[in-house]
Amino acid sequence: PMRAVWAGLLTAALVAYAHHKFMWHRRTSAWYEVSDVRQETHDAWTLVLKPAGQHAAFRYLPGQFHFVTLYRAGIAPEEHPFSISSSPADQRVLASTIKESGDFTQTIKHTKPGDRALVRGPYGRFSHLLAPPADRLVFLAGGVGITPFISMLRYMRDSGEWCPTVLLYANKTEHDILFRAELDAIVEQSRGQVRVVHLLSRAGESWVGEQGRLDLDRLRRHTSPFTGTRFYVCGPP
Repeated sequence: PMRAVWAGLLTAALVAYAHHKFMWHRRTSAWYEVSDVRQETHDAWTLVLKPAGQHAAFRYLPGQFHFVTLYRAGIAPEEHPFSISSSPADQRVLASTIKESGDFTQTIKHTKPGDRALVRGPYGRFSHLLAPPADRLVFLAGGVGITPFISMLRYMRDSGEWCPTVLLYANKTEHDILFRAELDAIVEQSRGQVRVVHLLSRAGESWVGEQGRLDLDRLRRHTSPFTGTRFYVCGPP
């Protein structure tokens, strides 16, 4: 009887793997082509993708992520998850902003327009559109953790559906701040609906903003009262 149980478990595992790898994987995947590779900071790059051939772009919500497999000359393809940094208001473009933090991400800068990419997704519920309405949103971002938040802010801007939002964005230095000019523009375009507070842990002498790390004191100072507020957190520990 135990041999029958183990044989059944093995069969179920193989069926589940085959379904994931060959059927479900195919239904959630689409071919894209790299249309642009933009350097955002000294160690962060944005990959801009467009649907390849007759393939239709998949629909996603701001804040979601996808799995990307890049096919590039001389570099072995690997599948990796990345947050989507573009706005779903423009379905012609799919972008992810990636920081050099490992062996694979160190190769992003070598990606070239015309390279193929297999994209699988979207995944996740990290989106303000999937939560019940709140009086205010607070985004707590660290470093490249800004990517799902820039997607949500871009969507607010593009759709005109503003939510009262405070973004507390922590970085080491000014050179590490992603999308700084665009964030300033979004604040202006929102007409008071969006506020951005930058915090630097290694600020230079010319820095006039918040210095140090994001802690409870700064959180209270910039976002209290907390009643009716929904918090989103994305960044390193």
